[in-house]
Amino acid sequence: MAVVNGTAGNDLIHLAGDGVVLPPGYTDIPLATAFGDTLGGLAGNDIIYGGGGIDLIDGGVGDDKLVGGDGNDVLHGGAGGDRFEGGAGIDTVTYADAIAAVVVSLLSGVGSGGNNDSTGDSFVDVENVIGGAGGDTIIGNNVAANVLTGNDGNDDLEGLGGNDTLIGGAGDDHLTGGSGADQIDGGAGIDLVDYAGSLAVTINLSTGTASGGDAEGDVLSGIENVYGAFLVNDVLTGSAGNNLLDGRGGDDILSGLGGADILRGHDDDDILNGGDGNDVLYGENGADQLDGGGGIDTASYFNRPEAVVVDLAAGTGSGGEAEGDTLVGIENISGSQGGDTLSGDAGANLLQGWNGNDVLRGRGGADTLNGGAGTDLTSYWGEATGVTVNLATGTGSGGNAAGDTYVSIENVNGSNGGDTLIGGAGANALAGYGGNDLIRGGAGKDTLTGGVGADRFVYAATADSTVGANADRITDFSHAQGDRIDLSLMDANTGAAGDQAFTFIGTGLYTGVAGQLRFAVTAPGVTTVAGDVNGDGASDFHIQLTGTIALVATDFVL
Repeated sequence: MAVVNGTAGNDLIHLAGDGVVLPPGYTDIPLATAFGDTLGGLAGNDIIYGGGGIDLIDGGVGDDKLVGGDGNDVLHGGAGGDRFEGGAGIDTVTYADAIAAVVVSLLSGVGSGGNNDSTGDSFVDVENVIGGAGGDTIIGNNVAANVLTGNDGNDDLEGLGGNDTLIGGAGDDHLTGGSGADQIDGGAGIDLVDYAGSLAVTINLSTGTASGGDAEGDVLSGIENVYGAFLVNDVLTGSAGNNLLDGRGGDDILSGLGGADILRGHDDDDILNGGDGNDVLYGENGADQLDGGGGIDTASYFNRPEAVVVDLAAGTGSGGEAEGDTLVGIENISGSQGGDTLSGDAGANLLQGWNGNDVLRGRGGADTLNGGAGTDLTSYWGEATGVTVNLATGTGSGGNAAGDTYVSIENVNGSNGGDTLIGGAGANALAGYGGNDLIRGGAGKDTLTGGVGADRFVYAATADSTVGANADRITDFSHAQGDRIDLSLMDANTGAAGDQAFTFIGTGLYTGVAGQLRFAVTAPGVTTVAGDVNGDGASDFHIQLTGTIALVATDFVL
């Protein structure tokens, strides 16, 4: 065995007596042997022949030509555009010390990438490649059984044909074995095995086995995520850890087993089983069966354009990508970008509407109702027991509102009981429906509907219903039902100490006395209540009532 280092110039290192012709400008170093040699070129454009044996050849800086000869050789070009000729045996090109990402294709026989380590490189009779510290792209060929090693970084390894070995190493790697019985080891990180372009595959990460299509005979280890084949019927099974299983269309069966898994069916009619853990299930197009299993699981229609209707109590879906879906063991719903109708069950649910004007109905349990963008409604309509909903604090109590939390909810439909509905700072639509309800819109241009029963509409400040176009509207004020407009929390005279009561003057005009309350028909079918709290003879608040109503003092709590 010989250890040979070249000069700083252009060297020719070869087996003595092998008949190699010395190119002009090169130093002849005929010391390579028929045994395993370690040969180094240093600087300059070197030509190094390994001869027989298992050689380690390092070209150093410069545009080198490294010829392995016989034996299983390891070739390291370093910086420069190098040519690697493996010769006979199973030969490896290594970029293990490369910092920046390299791009190597044994199929095309060329390299590119960062830091000049693979840029301009070419490959002949090379079977194996070792990457460096960057996010490398390494592609095998369709002939040999390649060993492709990513090392550090988020690598993309593709074996193509043959019985290949793919080793991701550290980082989050993307591994595609291609045809052949491949050994695929993700190593550390969150690694993905990809069967794009294959016939249908069956993958089981818990056992590390694979069959069908390009997966036939594959052995998997250190793999967290799987992409199935396009538009065929895959069976993908996860492990005890957190997995992403993506069927990519077809009638797929996806089973997460343990961990917090993400399952995506895509097109056609899929079966998604979350298993243990808090899973997210995307059935997408087709009539899908979504079974969350143990844990707190979410059926997601997020970022899809068409509105969906999903009812967890009934276990059904319709509209958009929910059409024909059945849901079991699902606690949470993530809606679409349209105007969704999402209903929970008796448990604690998270209902997220996202974009669109959504209707969220939590039912029993301590629910979190998040409307997202748009004008969103939470509804307790038809329920027997009265509820208290406060959009200003985002909290609920009583009946099926007990423990509920509200985020980005603008409108509320009450129950058949006596509800207390309180709006937020924006424009709210609050409807009590059955029962004797207490409704306070708060700030903003609110629309208030009492429904059946003796309802009380509460105003605590002039800012609750301002003068002019932004005044509140009470849509169904009724003498006969005993409705009242409650102004008792509002100070009728801001110039006097204490909380003063209003004086009702009917349709009379202001006389410059603070605390006067009047009404007038201000438009066809619109009656406006107005009050002066500072005695300047001008209205400081308006409340509009739908209809022409002859109000009397007993219609108010003054």
